Amino acid sequence: MAVYVEGPLSEEELREARAVMEEEVRVHTMNVVRSWAENGRRRANFASIVDQVKSVVDEILAGRMPTNALSEISAADSYTFAHSVDVCVLSVAAGVRLGYKRDDLLKLGVGALLHDLGKSRVPPEILNKPGKLTPAEFAEMKKHPVWGYKMLREDMDGWVDSVSAAIVLNHHERYDGSGYPRGLKGKEIHLTAAVCAAADMYNAITTDRVYRPALPPHEAYEMLMGAGGSALDFRAVQAFLPCVDPYPAGTLIRLSTGEIAVVLSSDPAMPFRPKVMLVATGEIVDLQKELAVVITGLLPPVEARAMAAGMRPARAAV
Repeated sequence: MAVYVEGPLSEEELREARAVMEEEVRVHTMNVVRSWAENGRRRANFASIVDQVKSVVDEILAGRMPTNALSEISAADSYTFAHSVDVCVLSVAAGVRLGYKRDDLLKLGVGALLHDLGKSRVPPEILNKPGKLTPAEFAEMKKHPVWGYKMLREDMDGWVDSVSAAIVLNHHERYDGSGYPRGLKGKEIHLTAAVCAAADMYNAITTDRVYRPALPPHEAYEMLMGAGGSALDFRAVQAFLPCVDPYPAGTLIRLSTGEIAVVLSSDPAMPFRPKVMLVATGEIVDLQKELAVVITGLLPPVEARAMAAGMRPARAAV
């Protein structure tokens, strides 16, 4: 599953190698989940799910999957399967930051990977509706955590770990009691479910959906910051946010100086002050040092695409 490269690599080559590895892990995991779900969810085949989560856990623990690069992950041709894999990877990364042991990371990863299992029982016309759901449709959608839990604990004779099953049941519960299906509040929600909830929320709002376009990573990052201690357990938010990057490498931004720059890298301790390269000159600017300069926004998609197609900035050391 991992990509090993011998010899010294430039930062750009290292990013490219890691991107290949991430996509291999992600696509293979998605295919394993799809195969299991579409072939009767039999106990004998469940070992493939566990083995794949073990691979994800081991990649992250070994540092071969740079989780702060996962801000750019987006759904492929099947939203639910791709979203589930992304939530699994992000949840495990946050679990590592919480100090979870490997066995606990595995339980977290399995629950996160299967968190939307119950959506297989939601009518497709509701699941894929491009507009706002009616109250009756939303009530039907809100049943999916219970359906998923029952599929794991009852239909499968209870052989799935109780922690993993509880994540499936509780990933839409909210710290302030506003969630569903049971309206749990505060410490009534296990931290593993709260971690999955944070990853689920982040990935959902940074992915294009039939009813709305994706929000950029920096907006999603701020939304989760604001949700800590209210909708989400603050401990989960604290562990999750360093796993993503509000301004991923390659993002085209506009600075307060009026200049256009491309993000090169950032420090998880100061994610809103990345190191950037000015498009016009190739000059490297470290926003942790240039305190008078701030990011004022992203380039509009059309402008960014046109600029990305036409610019050939000089290479410089990061």
